[in-house]
Amino acid sequence: KDNPQYALKTLKVAQAAGADCLVLCDTNGGSMPHEIEKIIKEVQKEIGFLLGMHAHNDAGMGVANSIIAARLGIAHIQGTINGYGERCGNADLCLVIPNLKLKLGIDCIPGEKLKLLTHISHLVSELANLIPNDHQPYVGKSVFTHKGGMHVSAISRDKKTYEHIDPTLVGNKRRVLISELAGKSNIVYKLKEKKLGSEEKKSFTKKIIHRIKELENQGYEFEGAEGSFELLVKKTSGSYKKLFDLEGFRVTVEKRDDGKLISEATVKLRVKGKLMHTVAEGNGPVNALDNAL
Repeated sequence: KDNPQYALKTLKVAQAAGADCLVLCDTNGGSMPHEIEKIIKEVQKEIGFLLGMHAHNDAGMGVANSIIAARLGIAHIQGTINGYGERCGNADLCLVIPNLKLKLGIDCIPGEKLKLLTHISHLVSELANLIPNDHQPYVGKSVFTHKGGMHVSAISRDKKTYEHIDPTLVGNKRRVLISELAGKSNIVYKLKEKKLGSEEKKSFTKKIIHRIKELENQGYEFEGAEGSFELLVKKTSGSYKKLFDLEGFRVTVEKRDDGKLISEATVKLRVKGKLMHTVAEGNGPVNALDNAL
């Protein structure tokens, strides 16, 4: 951008030396899409050869610049999963790939492979020891999540009102949350999803909404508590059966000589009048309690 003649000369020398592809690099990540478009067109006039694009994200334009390049016929697009990279990162392939495939109709990856995108994104986050971005387009946990009653009512009629693609195309899924903001549509959706019945009874859904608001005012939260919601429904409908009484529990975390952390849980339950006492180990305190239970 700063020295076009020198850049073009370098590309021609690389081509003459036998390069497989000439990759145009926005190394400091500061170029705007209109600048990238102009540069690519100028290079294409001078060099009839396979070109690539390597975009950084310092101005937040990594994905946009990559998409512009693809539209101009650049066949080699570089990036990283989740955009991980130096400084502000590189072009995020978890955005570039579905945009090319689903928005531009460029068949850059088979549909079955595209369905692995969310899994790959989360796997790379885990390997990098980084927390996945719940709001990352296409692959984030919150991307196809609906909370407000009006939103849930709308997607129940037409998914396109609040979802620009089918989440399963990229291996993601639709989530409807239950909270103090929930309306009848949220409850009906969750009852159908969990096959809990009674979704058509207006009086029943009103009872559920009222009880949720009461509990959330006391500090309870149902947004990520699917099991708690199911128990609430069963208790409200009268179908809940108490299977045991909790007498008490204890959890310890121990560091062994080999450096391993071991979680151990002790649980005391009374089942049909009989005291049950179990101990189990697990991968963390919650898993240990789960195993003991």
